[in-house]
Amino acid sequence: MAPPAGQIRPGKYLASFVLIVVALYALVFFTGNGSAKPKLGIDLQGGTLVTLTARLPDGGKPSDESLNRARGLIETRVNGLGVSGAEVVRDGTNLVITVPGADSEGAKSLGQTAFLAFRKVLGQPIPASAGQQQQPQPSTQPSTQPSGSANPSASQTAAPPSSGAPQGRPAPALQGQPTTTPPPSSAPPSSAPPSSTPPVAPGTDPKLAQEIQAAKMLRQSTDQQVLQQAALMLDCSKPDPLIGNDDIKLPLVACDQKGEYKYILAPVDTDDPSVKKDDFSTFTRLTGQDIDNAVATNNRQGAGYVVNLSFKSDGGSKWGKFTSANVNQPVAVVLDSKVVSAPNIQTAILGGSTEISGKFTLKEAENLANVLKYGSLPLSFSTSEALTVTPTLGLTYMKAGLIAGAIGLALVFVYCFFYYRLLGILTIASLVFSASIVYAVLVLLGRWIGFTLDLAGIAGFIVAIGITADSFIVFFERIKDEVREGRTFRSAVPRAWVRARRTILSADAVSFIAAAVLYLIAVGQVKGFAFTLGMSTVLDLVVVFLVTHPLVAMASKSKFLSKPSLSGLGGAAREGASHRAKLQAKPAVKEA
Repeated sequence: MAPPAGQIRPGKYLASFVLIVVALYALVFFTGNGSAKPKLGIDLQGGTLVTLTARLPDGGKPSDESLNRARGLIETRVNGLGVSGAEVVRDGTNLVITVPGADSEGAKSLGQTAFLAFRKVLGQPIPASAGQQQQPQPSTQPSTQPSGSANPSASQTAAPPSSGAPQGRPAPALQGQPTTTPPPSSAPPSSAPPSSTPPVAPGTDPKLAQEIQAAKMLRQSTDQQVLQQAALMLDCSKPDPLIGNDDIKLPLVACDQKGEYKYILAPVDTDDPSVKKDDFSTFTRLTGQDIDNAVATNNRQGAGYVVNLSFKSDGGSKWGKFTSANVNQPVAVVLDSKVVSAPNIQTAILGGSTEISGKFTLKEAENLANVLKYGSLPLSFSTSEALTVTPTLGLTYMKAGLIAGAIGLALVFVYCFFYYRLLGILTIASLVFSASIVYAVLVLLGRWIGFTLDLAGIAGFIVAIGITADSFIVFFERIKDEVREGRTFRSAVPRAWVRARRTILSADAVSFIAAAVLYLIAVGQVKGFAFTLGMSTVLDLVVVFLVTHPLVAMASKSKFLSKPSLSGLGGAAREGASHRAKLQAKPAVKEA
C-alpha cells in the first residue's frame, strides 16, 4: 500500500541518491584518463584567450558553413603551436581561441585567414615512406597512387587522362599524378636561409620557432637539389611547423593531407631575384582570392562526383594562361602548407571555369569544394578580446574564488545552525552532498563536452548556494507553520512537504529559465556563469527531493531528534500554544 500524501520511505530515496553518486564517481575514476580534476579555464590555470569576430565585407552575417570551415582551419593552426589542450569553439559569429599554458602568446596572431594557393608540381610525388637515405625511382612509382584530373567546364569535351597517370584505386586523398620526375640528388642541404621569410608569430615556443626556421631553410630553398633532399628528409607523420608560416614567393616541399605523398612545388609568384624563373618555369599566380565558387556535383560523364570550379575575371585569365602553358602537367591546391589535391591539366582551360574529377565520393567532392571555396575565407576577423593570464595570476584567481565560496558556505552554515539547530545541521549535510555530486558532474562534463570551469562559473556556483539554501528554508518554514498550528514534528513534515514542494519547484523553474535565457543570449565567460547556475539549480532539486526531505522525515520519526531543544521547533510550538491560549481567553460576544 502506498503511504499517505507527503509521507515517504526515506531509505529508498537515500539509496537512490547513493546509487547516483556511486555511478558518477565510477565514471570519473574508471573512464577516460582517470583524472579526478575538473577542467579549468585559462583564467584559473593561465594561458591566452582570443575572441575573433567574423564579418563579411558587406557587413552581413557570415554563414554557418563558412564559420565552421574557419573554425577547423584555425584549429589546425592553434594545434601547430605545440601545446596541449588548445581549443577553437564557435560562439555565435565569434571564434574563441583558448590556449592554456605559459607559451601561448602565439595564439594572438592565429586569427589570420588560412591561405589557399595553386602551385605547379615539379616532378613526381615521393611516397611518404621514402626515408632520408631512400631515393625516389620513377620506374617503381606505386600503382596505387590516386588519380585526378582538371577538366574544362561542362561545355568542353574532356580529354583522356595523360599517359603518365597510373590507374589505381579511387582518389580519397584527391591527388593527381605528374608526368615527369627530376633526377634526385644527394647534395647536402644548403645552410643559407631563403631571402624572403614571413616572421614567426611572437610568443611561439622557442623550440618550435627553431623548427620553423630550419624547415624554411630546407623546404623553401631556391636550390632544386636542396628541395629534392628536403623532400626525402620530410616526415609526413609529424606535425608540420610550416603551417601558416610558408612563403608563397618561394618553392615549397609539402605533404598531402593524408600523409601519403610528398611534393616539390614551384612558387605561386615571385619578384625575389634569388628565385631563378628558368628553374621553375611558369607560375600560377593564383590564390584562393581568385576563386569565385566551387560546387560538388554528379559526374555527368560517368560514376562518382566532380567539383565545378569558377574563377573571378582576373583569376580566369591567370588560369587560362597557366593551363595553356602546362598541358598534361599537374597543379597542386595547397592549403596552409598541405596539398589538398593535385590533378593533371588535360587541356588548356579558358573562360574562367573548370571541372576537377578523380572518382570522388560525395563526401570527398564536398570536402574539396569547401576547401576551394573557403580555403581563403571570405571573412575578415577582428580581435574583439585578447586576454593573457599567467599561471601565477590564474592560481591567485582560483584561490580567491574558492575563498569566496568558502566564506559564503560558512555564513550559510552559521545562520542555519543557530536558527534551525538540527534542521540547520541537515542543511549543512545536504549542501555537502550537493557539492559531491556537483564536483563529479564538473569532471565528467569537462571530459565529455570540454566544459571548463572559470571565474564566472565559480560565481554561478556561489549564487547557487543561496538558491539551494532557499529551498531548504522554504521547507523548514512550512514545518514551523504546521507546528504553530499544534501538530507534532512527525505529523508536520508530510503536510509541510506537500505545501513546500510546489513553491520549491516554481522557484527553481524560474531560476533555471533565467539561466537558460542568459546562456542563449550571452557571449564569452557569461555563458559559464549561466551554465553553472542552471546546472546547480537542477542538482538542487535532486538534493532536496532525494536527500533533504528523506533526512528530515527520518529525524521526525526519532524520539531523541524530535525533542524541541534539538529540532529548533520549540519556539514555534510555544508561539502556537500562546496564540491558541489568547484565542480561548478572549470573551465571547453576546448577541443583543
